[in-house]
Amino acid sequence: MRYGRSRKSRRLMTPEVAGRILESLRPTRHLLTRTLAGFPIGSPEYRQIDRVVHEIDGLAEFLIGDVIHFHQD
Repeated sequence: MRYGRSRKSRRLMTPEVAGRILESLRPTRHLLTRTLAGFPIGSPEYRQIDRVVHEIDGLAEFLIGDVIHFHQD
């Protein structure tokens, strides 16, 4: 008996799909980082928005191994 995920759920994401996901998140990340300027540093709103930005960066690192993907424009 096997435990954990089935073999089907271990499919790797293609670079094309990863790129499309990241490009679709680019405008969202940009808007969020611009929005941070409107909140006091350390406020609950600032922390939540900053957390989402860091999660997007973490997703980029997970998908393509590049945490600075969004900083390369």
